[in-house]
Amino acid sequence: MRYAIFSDVHSNLEAFQSVLQEIEKLHVDKRLFLGDIVGYGANPNEAIDLLKGTADVTLAGNHDFAAIDMTDVSYFNPHAKEAILWTKDVLTPAHKEFLKGLPVDTVVDSITLAHSSPKEPQMWHYIFNIFDAIENFEYFNTRLCFIGHSHHPVVIERNSEGKTNASKDQIIQLNEASKYIINAGSVGQPRDKNPQACFVIYDSGNMTVEFKRVQYDIASAQEKMRKEGLPDYLIERLAYGK
Repeated sequence: MRYAIFSDVHSNLEAFQSVLQEIEKLHVDKRLFLGDIVGYGANPNEAIDLLKGTADVTLAGNHDFAAIDMTDVSYFNPHAKEAILWTKDVLTPAHKEFLKGLPVDTVVDSITLAHSSPKEPQMWHYIFNIFDAIENFEYFNTRLCFIGHSHHPVVIERNSEGKTNASKDQIIQLNEASKYIINAGSVGQPRDKNPQACFVIYDSGNMTVEFKRVQYDIASAQEKMRKEGLPDYLIERLAYGK
């Protein structure tokens, strides 16, 4: 089976469309979305419509739940908070209902999926590094756990001896005896200093994980955000992948 696994679109329709066009070329069997379809960007309703016709599995992220008053926004930074309040105002009632029905984690084909982390997934913990990952390995029973949330693509492995290491290589050959937490990066707001949209192809037959990067029309996404009066900081960061 070949899976396209993607996360954190954040209402960036240009990035999302470009990623889906690339996925079409890759002959995948399933498309798995790890949450945060809205927030930050200018096209939340359009992004949800596109997601509904695309993903086989869809999770909710913290921005999705914040937009429907299911997560407290007091911990959001001022830019994120301003964008989510705008998003809340423009989302249609039907799209709000769609978000309310989404889970924050699930297991599909013996693969654990969570937006933030397998430990307390609705507390929105971040896994940035090996130290964050170590205790999370005890909170899922499958060999693989795919996450989003941090916008930083990485593969964290715990081997049969209990040793943990991390890799940011483009293609990772998985070991049968190891356990993995894999961050799929972000479609709509990458933060690893690469502004190209990011997603993952997982091939269960070849036991490989491959990070894919896709160029998209950043200027158009930025112009839409300016037109809607969204924060300059969120607009400018798209060009730098930060």
